[in-house]
Amino acid sequence: MKKHLLRRIYHTVFLSAILFYTSGMATGFYAQNFLKKPENNITFPTNLNTPDIDFDLKSTGQKKFKIILDENIKTKTTVKIFDIIGNLILEDAIIPEDGKQKSYDFSHIKSQLFVVEVGNSKYNKTKSVYANPQGIKKIDSTSMEKMENKNVSNNK
Repeated sequence: MKKHLLRRIYHTVFLSAILFYTSGMATGFYAQNFLKKPENNITFPTNLNTPDIDFDLKSTGQKKFKIILDENIKTKTTVKIFDIIGNLILEDAIIPEDGKQKSYDFSHIKSQLFVVEVGNSKYNKTKSVYANPQGIKKIDSTSMEKMENKNVSNNK
């Protein structure tokens, strides 16, 4: 009876040791790395959020505007232009040969407010432009006819 009891104890201890070892507790390799020391020396670059280049948008006419870069670029830079609801209208690129300015004409688009995203793999900046400069009103065909009729009657 004692032999049988000792055998059972040995089997239980042996099975517990195998389960302990195979579960990873003895080796220290958890799935979440609990025994790994935390890293305390995390550093970030100081210029992480500053773009390498800045730009301005200037409205040049009815649904026309131009991008004006602050300085000449050295690499190809992507330009994405969206309408006010976020539809991509145009994806273009500015290359160093283009200089500091590039003009766009969207007279075929209904929107007058455009969102322009300029960037590359290092930086990205977004601005918006209302492409209807002050002093220029949109005149529909009925208003134009009324003005013409008024001018014709005044000339008689």
